[in-house]
Amino acid sequence: MHVTLDQDQWEAGSASTVGEVLADISERAHARSRIVTSLRLDHRAITDRDLDQAFLSEPAARFARLTAESQSMGDILRAAQPSFEKYADTLRAEGTALIPPLRFGPPGLSALDAWLGKLADYLELVEGTRGAAGNGPDGLSTWVRQLLEARTARDTVRIADLLEYEILPRVGGRP
Repeated sequence: MHVTLDQDQWEAGSASTVGEVLADISERAHARSRIVTSLRLDHRAITDRDLDQAFLSEPAARFARLTAESQSMGDILRAAQPSFEKYADTLRAEGTALIPPLRFGPPGLSALDAWLGKLADYLELVEGTRGAAGNGPDGLSTWVRQLLEARTARDTVRIADLLEYEILPRVGGRP
């Protein structure tokens, strides 16, 4: 099997399995601080759904060509920036809509809980891409801990204040 990763080309061993060739591609990309973003086996695109044990165990010699492309994390993040910004905008809008009911009743704690799940996803993305040690942008995680304490105490006015003045202004920007 002829293998191409970006501009690098080589021949896979005749005794190799598809899984072994894919592992080699992944290691070579990783050595260059890149992530494999697309695979094409002969003329067929390969996705993660194709990567089952039967496929990975197939002899590589059964196929003529495997082409892989990789990207740096920076390139991936730049490409994702519009989606990240849209998610942050949605998170801010939904969080803003929670404030009046929290201040003036009836408190929508189930809606708050659902929104907190989205905020957790946001924090995971931001902290993962910035390599933060659990504090997120501008100390956001510190404010979230205070929000969770207020949620436990059912202090809806404090929750609203934390959302309006501390958390929502810190949501957004680049990951």
